[in-house]
Amino acid sequence: MKFSMHSHCAGSERVPPHILEEVIAAAEAVDVRIERGAAPRIRDQFVATLRLKGWSSEVTVSRGSDMSITSMRENIGLCLQTGNMARMYADLMKLQALYLNDAIQAAVFVLPAQPVALAIGDNIAQAARLERELEIFRKVFYVPTLIVALE
Repeated sequence: MKFSMHSHCAGSERVPPHILEEVIAAAEAVDVRIERGAAPRIRDQFVATLRLKGWSSEVTVSRGSDMSITSMRENIGLCLQTGNMARMYADLMKLQALYLNDAIQAAVFVLPAQPVALAIGDNIAQAARLERELEIFRKVFYVPTLIVALE
């Protein structure tokens, strides 16, 4: 898949280049027809590529919690959200908690661009909305974050 990026709170400076290269490789490796119901296949292909590069399986936010993020590598948290828009906000809270607890130094948030989100389902999380709203909540969510929009 093609992709575009947006930096929030100096995310582009805090995510190391080799980590970004692995995320880009995972995005480019996704070879799924963009249609209704494609979200699980997009997720599976993206995550499988990351795992081959040494990224972790899901990481819980705190001991004894069921809340988790998609993956982590070298203190960089990664959330991949191809589901409902409401889950995007939960992911932001999880990343902020990990950042405040010094578990991560920065984050990468991967989600569909608007046209892809509209094609794969209803009320799917999308990058343009996240980018807009992060500006509004800059003082609340201040994790250095790179947003990767799947196009």
